Amino acid sequence: MGHSQADKAQTHRRLVRTAAGQFRDNGLDGISLAELMKLLGLTHGGFYKHFSSRDELVGEAVEYALAEGDQTMRELLFKDGKPDLARFVGTYLSEAHRDSRSLGCTISALSADVARRGDELHAPFRDQIERNIGMLVEALEGVPAGQRRSQALLLLSALYGALSMARATGDSRLSQEILRTVGGKVLELGGAAKKKAHGKAKAA
Repeated sequence: MGHSQADKAQTHRRLVRTAAGQFRDNGLDGISLAELMKLLGLTHGGFYKHFSSRDELVGEAVEYALAEGDQTMRELLFKDGKPDLARFVGTYLSEAHRDSRSLGCTISALSADVARRGDELHAPFRDQIERNIGMLVEALEGVPAGQRRSQALLLLSALYGALSMARATGDSRLSQEILRTVGGKVLELGGAAKKKAHGKAKAA
């Protein structure tokens, strides 16, 4: 790859990465192309060297953000190859995650926006949610095998909903209560709270 082509590829990646963060933070329609290019120190006209339309960028940025979240979820949910539901839930329903939309979960940040779009965005969301369900099914060792998928669906819905509610209520006591209470219930339903309690008793 020539020098100019390498530079173009690097700029393309920066555009996608920056757009992914901005869309999670502000919504799919919350930032204009002119504003996005200005953030990167690029001209508005330069955008069309990389994408034929704004929708093309949106699609690529959403897929980038979903893939980033997929990797993060797996890293948190499995430590040294072993399930660690408590670590994943504690990180997901934390005040730090609540306050950092641009780096956080794409599904909770953009579900409402994507719901209003067509299948070009529904499809990658559908695929990622299926992968997330699969990861949770794999991690729910304390749940009978026949109940794991339904339990995973319930837990994921609780996590996505709780994070959205916590963000909607700002930095408040109610927001903290949502994160704390739902997190505890998710661990109970996933069998992690019981496992953690048994571990403490054994250690004592």
